[in-house]
Amino acid sequence: MPKISVIIPVFNAEKFIERCLDSVLFQTLADIEIICIDDCSSDNSFNILKEYEVKNDRLKCYKNEQNIGQGLTRNRGIDVAQGEYIAFVDSDDWIESDMYQSLYEVSVLKKYDLICCNLIYDFPDGSSEAPRMPLLELIDSNFMINEGIAPSIKLFSSNSPCDKIYKREYIEKLKLRFVSERVFLYEDKLFNLTIFASNPTFFFVQKSFYHYMIRYGSTMTSYKKDFTEKYFVMHNKIKKLLSENNIMSDEVEQRFKISLFEITFTFCLNSLVYNQSLKGKFLEFSKIINDKRISSNIKEFSVKDIPLSSSKINKLVKLFCFLILKYLK
Repeated sequence: MPKISVIIPVFNAEKFIERCLDSVLFQTLADIEIICIDDCSSDNSFNILKEYEVKNDRLKCYKNEQNIGQGLTRNRGIDVAQGEYIAFVDSDDWIESDMYQSLYEVSVLKKYDLICCNLIYDFPDGSSEAPRMPLLELIDSNFMINEGIAPSIKLFSSNSPCDKIYKREYIEKLKLRFVSERVFLYEDKLFNLTIFASNPTFFFVQKSFYHYMIRYGSTMTSYKKDFTEKYFVMHNKIKKLLSENNIMSDEVEQRFKISLFEITFTFCLNSLVYNQSLKGKFLEFSKIINDKRISSNIKEFSVKDIPLSSSKINKLVKLFCFLILKYLK
């Protein structure tokens, strides 16, 4: 049994995949298996994977019969993994050479269900920044749940599966898999909050090992159908999860309100900027401002709470939407 199974879902990543694979193959912890699953890439990604597979017996290459998305592709990796622990790497990211050695060494003292580390954001201009985490004794399950709902620390979210190693037996005990991101927003969020709500034994390593690549324009550049309703499906499911595990509190409730407030502007941008139909813009925005879940929530916040914007047009749209939702409804 390998110590760690590293699952890498791949889709049109020919520009980045070699750096990613090299960073995993040259880990100081040699006893790992690498599971690469191509999700019907239209570029040269799969051929690169096959070339690596021929040269490296620790690497296993698979290809989906049809494009199913990142969440379900990760599930396929979990299904075939043999390692004591499971790890995930996104195909455009890379990791420090001692990441898995450092995390696995923690498990030697105690077989934690989950071991986490810090990460590094690599920006297109060549700069890098890591979240500034609190003292280790303050990082418990409640902290991770709160930050998972609505982060308060710059650049940090406990929802990423890539800065962690999960005990495979624990994932199977929970019968846990990712939900498709095509029917349920933020499948990473549900996956990790389900873990933390189950009260796992876990340890946080303060060092930053995982390099998360920021590519401007890669997050949301096109219209997302049913975006608002998909959010509320996720929102309600997570609330139910935490309630069933007796985790709801005033702090948790406030985090939910902050999360909804911040994503409200994404709803508005989706309807007013990315929807190409003039009729669609009007109908969807009207639906948003008439949604009591959204308008009643935003009234608890002020202009200073509006999230920072990446452009002037985003800033203007956010201010416009805020004023309508807060004062005209």
